[in-house]
Amino acid sequence: MKKCHINLRELGIALLAPICITFVHGLIPSSLVSCVIIIILCGCIHHVYPWVFTTGDNRNNKNRTGTRSLSFLFYFCIFILIVITGLSLQLFSTGILNAIELHRPELLGSYRDMVRSSFSLNNGIFRVTTVMLLAPVCEELVFRGISLSSSRRAFTCRHSDAIAILSALLFALYHGNLVQFCYALPMGILLALLATWTSSLLPSILLHITINVSSYFTGMLPFALPHTGCILATGITSTAGFIALYLLLRRSGKSHKVS
Repeated sequence: MKKCHINLRELGIALLAPICITFVHGLIPSSLVSCVIIIILCGCIHHVYPWVFTTGDNRNNKNRTGTRSLSFLFYFCIFILIVITGLSLQLFSTGILNAIELHRPELLGSYRDMVRSSFSLNNGIFRVTTVMLLAPVCEELVFRGISLSSSRRAFTCRHSDAIAILSALLFALYHGNLVQFCYALPMGILLALLATWTSSLLPSILLHITINVSSYFTGMLPFALPHTGCILATGITSTAGFIALYLLLRRSGKSHKVS
C-alpha cells in the first residue's frame, strides 16, 4: 500500500492562498478592484511559476491520453450539464433557505440583509458584473487553481480526490458566515472534483459563474419555493447532473484532458 507523505511547503501554499485573497479583499474596499488585482496576480504567478497551478497527475495523464481530440458534441453536452447542474444547485439551496426563513427566520439572522445588498440587480453594473463574472474567476484561480493543486501535491495519497475536502473547507471558511459556510462547503467539493476530473479550471469557472448568475434570478422562479417537492426535485436534478458529468467524462477516456 502506498504510504501518505506530506509536503509542508506545498501545504503552506495551499493554506496561504485563501489567506491572501481574504487579506486583499479586506484591504481594498472595492470588490471590483480587489478581484481584478487578484486575477492579475494569479496571472503573474502562472507566468513565472506555472507549476503552482499543476499537479504531478497532469503530466502523467497527458502522456496516457495522447492527443485524441473530442467532438463538438462532447463539449456541448458538458456545457449543458454544467449549466443545468449549476442552476438546479442554486434552486436547491434557495429552496432550503426559503424554507428556513419561513419556519425559523431567526436562524438566518443578518444573512438576508447581506444577500439583498450583494445579490440585487439594483446594485449597479459594476457590482453585478463583479459577483457574476469576476468573483467566480478570482475564486477559482485561488481555490481550485492554487490551493487545490498545492494540496494535491502536498499529500501523496492513493485516494487523492479526497483532498478536495480540504480545498472546499478553505473555500467555505472564506465566506465568513455560518449560512454561507453550510452551502459553500458542498459546492466547494463539487467544484474541486470537477477541476480534478478535467485538470482544467474552465469547467469549474463555468459552474461557479452559473451558480452566481442564477442567484440573481432564482427568487423569481417558482421552483425556488420552500416546498418539500421543489427542494427534492432540484436536489435530485443537481445530483443527477453531476453524476452524468462524471460518467460522461469517464466514458470519454479524457477526464483529465478537457481544456
